[in-house]
Amino acid sequence: MKHTGRHTGAFLLLFLAEGDSYGGKLLQRCEDELPSNPIDSAILYRTLKQLEKDGAVESYLDTSLQDKPVKMYKITEDGKRKLEEFQKDIVEKLRNLTFFINKYEGWKETNHD
Repeated sequence: MKHTGRHTGAFLLLFLAEGDSYGGKLLQRCEDELPSNPIDSAILYRTLKQLEKDGAVESYLDTSLQDKPVKMYKITEDGKRKLEEFQKDIVEKLRNLTFFINKYEGWKETNHD
């Protein structure tokens, strides 16, 4: 079963809460840090665009790092509130998923199939 990256926004906001970044660096962090990474570049940029449209992130051009400007992203106050909402939602989902895993393992032990 393939993951769709439904929590991509949560991960991106979490990384941006630690400091401004650009798309390629955010993608690299997803690849390096997430235990199971469902995020590719198309999903990442689509999510950043939606987060910007929703007011959770802002973008700006940074000319200090290289010869050509780099599009940087930063979290907004709305983004920080959305990050908190993501956290509450994920905790709730985690409780249900933990219940599922425990229930399934109990069933598996008794059915040996």
